[in-house]
Amino acid sequence: METTQIQIPEEISQELTLLRGFKELMAERTGYYFGAKALGKTMSDETADERKAVTTASKSVRQAITTLIEQPTKKNSQDVVISQATLKVAQEKNMTARKPHMEKISPLRKIVRYIDVVAVPDSLKELGYNIKPIFSLSDWAKKALA
Repeated sequence: METTQIQIPEEISQELTLLRGFKELMAERTGYYFGAKALGKTMSDETADERKAVTTASKSVRQAITTLIEQPTKKNSQDVVISQATLKVAQEKNMTARKPHMEKISPLRKIVRYIDVVAVPDSLKELGYNIKPIFSLSDWAKKALA
């Protein structure tokens, strides 16, 4: 059996190389996205108590303000100030609890944003696509959402 060697035109070879690079870029972007999502879930689970404290304190502030509006007394005014101070403390505890998680999540979110805003459009331009704003969904997009 005789083997023949096929000569691939330079233009096709170059496009194939660009397409492979684009595929790898999208795979990497997807990995970063899912990594950030998984770390976000972990953060959410581990900071549930702190988030609940912020929610409770926020409700307390809203209720105190409503009471102050309905009955503008010095005591109700002090309740608003106390509620706001409690909310501030709860928010600071929540931010402290989130900080180590966000140090891992933030770089992943930043690179996903960079890939979406810079790398993908640049790659598509290299592949010959002129990217322009689109203001209505294509048929396949409508079907995918349905």
